[in-house]
Amino acid sequence: MIKQSKSKYSNRLPLLLLLVLCLGLKATAQQPIKIIILAGQSNMQGHGEMEKGEKGNLKWVIENDKKGVYQHLVDENGKWSERDDVFIYTWDKFDSIKSGKLSAGYGAFDTTIGPELGFGHVIGDHYENKILLIKTSWGGKSLAVDFRPPSAVGESGYKRIPSQPKDTGYYYVQMLSTIHKVLDNLQEYVPDYQGEGYELAGFGWHQGWNDRVTKTANKYYEENLIHFIKDIRKDLGTPTLPFVIATTGMKGWEDKDPRALSLMNAQMAMTSYPEFKDNISVVDTRDFYIETEDSPSKQFYHWNRNAKSYLLIGEALGKAMIALKEQQTAYNIHQEIRNVPSYDSKFLTPTPPMGWNSWNAFEKDIDEKKIKEIADYMVSSGMRDAGYKYLVLDDAWMAPERNEKRQLVADSIKFPGGMKAVGDYIHSKGLKYGIYECRGDKTCQNLPGSFEHEQIDMDSFAEWGVDYIKLDACFARKNGRLSTEDFDVYHKAILNTGRPMVLSISDFGSGAWAWGGKNYGQLWRTSMDIYPRIQSVYRCAETSGGDGAIHPAFKGLWQFAGPDSWNDPDMLQVGNLKSTVEDKAHFSLWSILAAPIMAGNDLRTMSDEVKNILLASEVIAINQDPRAHQGFKVYDKDSLEIYNKPLSDGTTAVLMLNKGEKRSDITVQWDQIGVSGTQNIRDLWLQKDLGKFNGSFTAKNLGKHKHLLLKIGTVGSAPVAGPTPVPEEKYTVTKNGTTYLSDIYYMLKKGNAPVENKNFHGKPLKVGGKKYEKGLGVKSNSEVMYRLNGKAQRFQAVVSLDKSSPKGATGRFQVMVEEKFGGRILFDSGNIKKGKVNIDIDVSGLDFILLDFSGKKVFGNWGDAKVISE
Repeated sequence: MIKQSKSKYSNRLPLLLLLVLCLGLKATAQQPIKIIILAGQSNMQGHGEMEKGEKGNLKWVIENDKKGVYQHLVDENGKWSERDDVFIYTWDKFDSIKSGKLSAGYGAFDTTIGPELGFGHVIGDHYENKILLIKTSWGGKSLAVDFRPPSAVGESGYKRIPSQPKDTGYYYVQMLSTIHKVLDNLQEYVPDYQGEGYELAGFGWHQGWNDRVTKTANKYYEENLIHFIKDIRKDLGTPTLPFVIATTGMKGWEDKDPRALSLMNAQMAMTSYPEFKDNISVVDTRDFYIETEDSPSKQFYHWNRNAKSYLLIGEALGKAMIALKEQQTAYNIHQEIRNVPSYDSKFLTPTPPMGWNSWNAFEKDIDEKKIKEIADYMVSSGMRDAGYKYLVLDDAWMAPERNEKRQLVADSIKFPGGMKAVGDYIHSKGLKYGIYECRGDKTCQNLPGSFEHEQIDMDSFAEWGVDYIKLDACFARKNGRLSTEDFDVYHKAILNTGRPMVLSISDFGSGAWAWGGKNYGQLWRTSMDIYPRIQSVYRCAETSGGDGAIHPAFKGLWQFAGPDSWNDPDMLQVGNLKSTVEDKAHFSLWSILAAPIMAGNDLRTMSDEVKNILLASEVIAINQDPRAHQGFKVYDKDSLEIYNKPLSDGTTAVLMLNKGEKRSDITVQWDQIGVSGTQNIRDLWLQKDLGKFNGSFTAKNLGKHKHLLLKIGTVGSAPVAGPTPVPEEKYTVTKNGTTYLSDIYYMLKKGNAPVENKNFHGKPLKVGGKKYEKGLGVKSNSEVMYRLNGKAQRFQAVVSLDKSSPKGATGRFQVMVEEKFGGRILFDSGNIKKGKVNIDIDVSGLDFILLDFSGKKVFGNWGDAKVISE
């Protein structure tokens, strides 16, 4: 079809191009997309015939258009024209999704139109922006039942999540979940979308027949419509969203039916409510009724299927919308310009994911009511708009048995409507849907795991609309697969579904940053489980920001972090700790470490203090900074720590934390954080500028768990440099010949760290009475992973217990492929008490080996531990 440009600009185009070429001007950035939602029942779906019938179809309207008003609807070849600047997303009566450039044929059928055609042309001609129309409409539905908004049911919303078309509010949920799906994927529906953002510019509503013919529905229509408008605005996060209503006037002025008049009076009454002043307009459609003799049909409830009636309704809605927006502009009322962070499909998580997970608050005691209330509160509290997008159901949502098709099913007591309904409700709130599974044959709560059902389960998750999968590792050691093999199966299964789903690797911190977790998922655990104690918080933080899980030379895991590569020290315990001081220290640590922010408290009952912590905008901004640089330690002494996180705006974030028992001063020197001279300092918790400081800054008299989170520098300055990454040759076997493991850095540590070239107590390393200059002294329990990178052929060592071990104690030395989950043991000494054991094993082609020493408070030595490369 011929592309149609806006006629009012076509004559100016050559002149504009000439000016650009002659003056060397650059084209200005594209303006934000204006998005308008059109919703209702069958008359918003649209039954205006395009060619059927002798009179009143669209073709007839154009052929009998003596004033030339509708000639733009066809091109010079007589085909239905398409607009290059107005796009539409909808589906027809048969649930067939349709999207593309605005043209005829986006009605209930491919052969009909609705109000969208006239509306889109009016709006498109008025604005220079690209326009996207999202049309969500279903025939035969009412505001009393199908579209009934949550607040019309009661203060706490729906009594249960709508899961079937007959359920109260089912189509309200479907409408909102569809709108949010489109908003999250604008690049699919607006050609050449480049992240210019969008404005939710308005909402058009044309509905009423079923409420008109039902006595009870008719009685409560006005009340339901008020709730509908309020809930739509709340769930879309647009308190002043322009709302235009087309009345149900499909029998014209001759209609004297009391219920019809009652319904239209209720619709027109909306403008009389003070709270709707300047943000609602009503179009009386009775003038648009055309008699049956001039129409394709006698279906008066479908405007006799007359195309011109639908054009007139759409045009009137469009003009009313423009007038309403101009009125709002005059009163300085504007809609927020929003972004679609994921429009560049290169990353699912360009910044650390934020959301809420059920486990820390409820453990296995979850059900539909709790999840619905949490979703509602994430919206009403402001958490969603602050960035908390994911609502993740942890373990214990599923039934104890799979169905006959080997599929997972919901626990019918906890989630009677099933898991798709849960996802639809979560999506209707503008949130993303997260779910839990386990890569073992059972979950941690002994429910069906995903092992040997991987594709079946990922297909189910995709069908349910899941956006985020937390994949646990309980019982996974029985799988017989390495982590890289396990996650490759899940990664491919997710790709096979065709649905983008974030994969959160929950493996107790087994080295995903080392063995390539970024090839399979978007975030990975660095720690064991977190508990509601500040010392547990600190231990988990140390695995990401210190030497809790890697060699101290790395200064934490920062060099392995970035978009789709997030180090996860586990979910938040903010709100579950002893004090606000501890909660704030926890939140600041996760923010500076660019850790995923997954709240884990009961949001429904949290205090204002906890809420204010979770919503601290300037602290969240540190975590979500688009430079995506994880913070790192620059000072750690006597329980006093300083972290630094260079930011995208030329400043740097600095955390100064006192973990000790006594009050202390902490001083950060400018050379520690990569700046110099006089610098501006802002306290991010107080949201207060502290002034200018030269050379250093001292936080005075910080008490136990007290801290300062600062922003240092001048916005717009050159980017502050981060530290130099540890070069690969420092932690990888790269050369031929002999490489002693004590000469390279381990990439994973669990338990006690080894002492290099000494025994664990720092004394000479001896095995069987012989002193070794090279080797590792260890204390049980100790696991360390080394990267061979396929370079080595042999691993050799001589091992024994250290003489400092308790009398009669036993210890066990093992060498494994990669990590423990695969269960691939290359060497096992068994439990030994005395004597030495020589090791000489083949490690050809292996990327990683794990040295494991276990026992009860026992000490051991890996003498002369080395690999041989030819």
